[in-house]
This record gives sequence, structure tokens and C-alpha cells, in this order.
Amino acid sequence: MTRTVIAAVEDLLFKSKVSETAAQLGVEAKFPRSPEKLLVAVRDSPPDLIVLDLNSGRFEPLKLLQSLKSDAATAGVTTLGFLSHVQKDLAVAAREMGCDRIMARSAFTKDLPRIIGGNVPDTDEAGLRA
Repeated sequence: MTRTVIAAVEDLLFKSKVSETAAQLGVEAKFPRSPEKLLVAVRDSPPDLIVLDLNSGRFEPLKLLQSLKSDAATAGVTTLGFLSHVQKDLAVAAREMGCDRIMARSAFTKDLPRIIGGNVPDTDEAGLRA
């Protein structure tokens, strides 16, 4: 069975990095264009991982996390959010909404092959500064 990752990412650079890394690893990467389409995709076929750009305006990640984690059909799907290393308040808010792992953008980019491949780093809030 092929590993699947759904990414709520609108930044073209990060979308490209996720897509290329997934292709290299034989992982299916999906990029829904709206929060509603993401929720439908997750309910229809739960992925192995949901990647969230916590700065996305289109996806409203905190609201999306609340929807994902409050629905029995999607609550068990692992979520990983990334953000700027100085956004501690946003990291705390994402954690409160149920985000499983939170990483600084730089750590996310550095560890992307491991993350997409299924070896999400155990350390939470990797690379974030107080």
C-alpha cells in the first residue's frame, strides 16, 4: 500500500518541495485547493500524514485542525504543522487545537525526506525559539 500525504500548503516553493520529495520516495502527495476539499479527501481516504502550513490564509489551519480533531473519522490522522521559528504563540495555539507535531520551517525543510517517508521526528516544536 502506498503511503499518502495530504498537504495544506499554498506557498509554491513548499508545495514543490513536498511534491518532489514525495515523488522521489514513491509517496502519493495530494494538495487540496480548499479546507472543504481537504476534509472530504481525509474522510474519503485517510492519509498517513497531513502537513499544514500554519501561516496559510487559505486553509485557516487552526480552524482546520479543530475540524479534523473533533471529527471521529479524522481525529486519528497524524498532523504536522510548520511555521516561522519565532512564532511561539501560533505554535501554542496549534498544539491546543490538536496538532501532533510542530516544526520550524527550516527544520521541516531539512527533515522533509524523513517526514514524507514516515519517520516524523520525535521532538516537538523542532527549531522553534523561545
